[in-house]
Amino acid sequence: MKHCIVFVLLLLGYFGTQAQATLEGKVHSTTGDALPRINILVYLPGSELLIAFAISDEQGNFQVRVKSTSDSLRIEASSIQHRNVQLTVANSSQRIDFEMMPEEQELKGVTVRAKAIEQRGDTLSFLVSSFARADDRSIEDVLHRIPGIEVLPTGKILYQGMPLNKFYVEGLDLMDGRYGVVSKNLPQKSVSTVEVFENHQPLKILEERVSSQQAALNIKLKRDITTTGTAKLGTGAAPLLWDVNITPMTFTKSFQVVSSYQSNNTGNDVSRQLKVLTLQDLLRNADRPNPNPDMLGIQDVSPPQIEERRYLDNRVHLINLNGLQRISKDFQLRANLYYINDRQQQEASLKRTLYTPTDTLAFSEDFDNSRHENYLMGEFTLSRNVAKNYLNNTLKVESRWDKRSGTVVNEDEKIGQSLDNPFRALSNSLRSVIPMGMHLIEFNSYISYDESPHSLRVVPGQFAGVLNDSLPYDESKQEVELTRFYTDNSAGVVLGWKRFTYTPRLGLAYRRQRLESNIYTYAQEGQSEAAGIFANNLEAIHSQVYFRNEVEYRKNKLTITVKLPLSWQGITLDDELLNEGQQLTRLLMDPRVMVDYKLTNFWRLRGGWNFTNSLGDIDGVHYGFIMKNYRSLSRNAAPLSESSRHSFSGHIAYRNPITSFFNTLTYVYTIGHTNLTYSSLVQDDGTTLTQALELAQTSYTQGLQLYTSKFFSATKTTITLHAGANQQQGTSLMNGELFDTKNRFYSIRPELNVRITPWLNTEYALDATLIETYIDEEQKSDISLLRHKVNIFAFPTRKQMISLETEYYDYKESQNFFADLLYRYTFSKPKLDVELRWNNIFGNKTYTSLQASTFTIYESVYQLRPSQVLVSVKFGF
Repeated sequence: MKHCIVFVLLLLGYFGTQAQATLEGKVHSTTGDALPRINILVYLPGSELLIAFAISDEQGNFQVRVKSTSDSLRIEASSIQHRNVQLTVANSSQRIDFEMMPEEQELKGVTVRAKAIEQRGDTLSFLVSSFARADDRSIEDVLHRIPGIEVLPTGKILYQGMPLNKFYVEGLDLMDGRYGVVSKNLPQKSVSTVEVFENHQPLKILEERVSSQQAALNIKLKRDITTTGTAKLGTGAAPLLWDVNITPMTFTKSFQVVSSYQSNNTGNDVSRQLKVLTLQDLLRNADRPNPNPDMLGIQDVSPPQIEERRYLDNRVHLINLNGLQRISKDFQLRANLYYINDRQQQEASLKRTLYTPTDTLAFSEDFDNSRHENYLMGEFTLSRNVAKNYLNNTLKVESRWDKRSGTVVNEDEKIGQSLDNPFRALSNSLRSVIPMGMHLIEFNSYISYDESPHSLRVVPGQFAGVLNDSLPYDESKQEVELTRFYTDNSAGVVLGWKRFTYTPRLGLAYRRQRLESNIYTYAQEGQSEAAGIFANNLEAIHSQVYFRNEVEYRKNKLTITVKLPLSWQGITLDDELLNEGQQLTRLLMDPRVMVDYKLTNFWRLRGGWNFTNSLGDIDGVHYGFIMKNYRSLSRNAAPLSESSRHSFSGHIAYRNPITSFFNTLTYVYTIGHTNLTYSSLVQDDGTTLTQALELAQTSYTQGLQLYTSKFFSATKTTITLHAGANQQQGTSLMNGELFDTKNRFYSIRPELNVRITPWLNTEYALDATLIETYIDEEQKSDISLLRHKVNIFAFPTRKQMISLETEYYDYKESQNFFADLLYRYTFSKPKLDVELRWNNIFGNKTYTSLQASTFTIYESVYQLRPSQVLVSVKFGF
C-alpha cells in the first residue's frame, strides 16, 4: 500500500513539474466564416504521440492546455471537409488562428477501423466490439473490462469510483435504478457502444443551471428497433437442479419493454437484479424512514466472503415486468412490477470471540436456518423531462410477507426460532420544476404509510433470569407492531445571476408512528405476559421545518458549491404504558463546501468539507425491552441520540481516453461525536442485554482508496489495480468496562484480463486483505485473507469453448481450492449455446470465514453446495 501511495505521489509530482502552456485561438474559413467542430490536435515534434486535443465550439473558438518539457509543439487543425493545416510553434502560451480551405476528398479502398474509445465533449463512447470476447454473453460481461468502469459483486456499476446517477437504454430510463435485470440479460451482441455521460444532470431543465459530478451510462443498440433478450433452460443433479431464465426485451425510441421470469436452485440470487443501484435513487431515500424496518430477526451467520453460488442453498422464482411508453411528445408513462418467492437454507457454525482489556469471552453455536421470502412491488410513474419543464410522479405499492425459522445448538441446549415479519406500504412521490420568467420554481411532495406486525417465537424460552420473575418457562414470544405515517413537502426556486446559481428551498416534514410490543412466556400453567419494562406503547412524532440554500459558482473549469441547510426539528415521545417520554427541539445547521476543478482535459481535482448534525431515528427508541432475537434483549430508554460529524475529502482523477488510462485517488477523514454509548452485558450463556447510556464519545475514521485501469487495444488486455487502507477508532462499553477500540483494514486487488491468442484468453485476480483489531492500543488479533482467481478460456474451434475457473482461498489455517469446468458448443442455425458445467469439481464441503467488528471476531464455518453437474441450453432473442 505504501509503495502504491509513493508511486502516485511521484506521478503527480512529475506532471506537476512539467511546463504548462495554453494555446487558444479561432478556426475560420477562407471567407472568414467561423468553423465549428474542428479537431485541434497537439503532438510532440517528429512524433505521432497525441498529448492534448480540443474541439472548436460553434463560434470556432478553441482552447487547449499542454503540459510538456519539449521546446516546441506541432499543432494541427483537422477536418474531413477541409484541408488540414499544421503549424510548429514554441511551447508557450499564445494565440493561434487557423484558416482552412474547403476540400472534397474522394475516398477509394479505405478500411475504417473505429476507435475503441472516443470522446465528444462530456461523452465517452466505448465500442463494445473492441472489449468483447468470444465467451461474453451479456453486456455486463463486457463492462468488466472497460477501463474506468467497475462492476461490483452486487451488480452496482461505478465510473471513476462513483456510482452512476442514471442507467439509460437509448436515452430512456426504463428501470428506475434497478438496472441489474438489463445489464445481466441484455446480449452484448445487440449493443454497439456504451456511452458514459460525465457530469450528467438528469433534469434537462437544469442542465445549464445546476452542475453534477456524477456520471450516467447509456446503452446504444445496433438497430433503432431491437427485440432481444436471453433465454436459458438448464437441469442437473446432486441434488436435482434447475435453472430457468426467460428475459425478452424490446427497445425503440418511444417504447420499451423488459419482462423476465427467472427460477433456479443453483445458488444464483436473482433477486439482487431488482435492487436500486443508482446514486440519485439512493439519495432520494436518505431522509425518508427505513423502507423495511426489521424490528425482529432470527440469529444467523453473516455470509462468507466467497462467491454466492458456492454456498447459497436456494429455490427462487422471480417475475419482473417493466414497460415505458411515450404517450405524447413530452410525456411518458412507466410501470415496474415484480414478485419474488425465495426459500433459502443455511447450515453453518459460528464462534464468537469478544475482547476486553481484562478478559476474553468465546461462544460457539451451530445454525440450521430456513428463510421464505415473498415480496410484491409495483411502481407507476408519469414523467415529463424536457428543456422547458419537468414533472415526475411515482405511485408505489409494496407488500412483503416473509417467514424465517431455524435451530441453534450451543454448548448447553438446542433452541428453536420462528419469525413472521410482514410489511405493507403505500407511497407517492411528486417533483415538478417549471419556469418563472428567467428563473425556475421547484415543488416536491412525498407521502407514505406503512405497517409492520412482527412476531418472534423462541423455544425453549431464553432470559429466564430476567423475564417472568425468574421462573422457568418453555417458550417465549415477542410481538411488535409498528405503524408509520410520513410526509415531506417543499418548494424552492432556481435563480441565476452571472456565474452564480441560487437554489433556496423551504419545506416541512412530518412523521408520526406508534410502536406496540409485548413479550409472552408459555409454561405448563399457560400464557403469561411479561409486563412492566418488557412492553411498549410508544407514540412518536418527528416534525421538521427546513430551509435549504445552495449557492453554486462556475467559472471556466472551476465549480464551487456551498450548501447551508438550516432546520428546526422537534421530537415528542410518549409511552402511556410505562409513563415515559421526552421532548426535544433543536435548531440544526449542516454546512457543506465542495470544490471541483478540471485542471486539463485529463486531470481533475475535487475536495470538500461538510458538517452534519442528526437526531436519532425514532424507530430505534423503545423504553421497554424488546427481544430482538433469541440471544439479544435490547432497551433504548436513554435520551434521544444527538450526533455530529466533520468530514473532509479529497479526490484526484486522471483519465486519458486517448491512451485508455483511468486513475483515481480518494482520501476521506471523518470525526464523529455522539451523546450515547451502547452498553453490552454479555451473560455466561452468550445472550446479551443491550442498553443505551447517556455517555458521550468521539470516533475517528479515515480511508485512502486508489484505482487505476489501463486498456491495451492491440491485445485487448485490461489491467486494473485497487488498493485501500482504512482505520476506525472509537470507544466501547462491555460488561461494565469502558475501553478504546481500533480496527485497521488494508487491501490490494490487482486484476488482469489478457487475450493471449485469438483462441486463448485468461484472467487473473488477487484479493489480499489484512484486518487488525486493537483494544486500548494492544493488538488482540489480525486476520489475513488471500484469494487467487485464475480463469482460462480456450476456443478449439469457432463454435466451441472450454473454460476452467479456479479460486484459491487462504485464511490462516484454512485453505480452499475451487475449480469449475465449462464446455460450450454454439450452433449457428438456430443460434443457441449448449453448455455442460461441472461446479466444485473437488467437492469442497465447508468454508471457514473470519470477520471483525469493533471488539468481536467472528469465525464461521459454512456448509457449501456439493459437486454438481448442470446441462443447459441458452439462446438470445
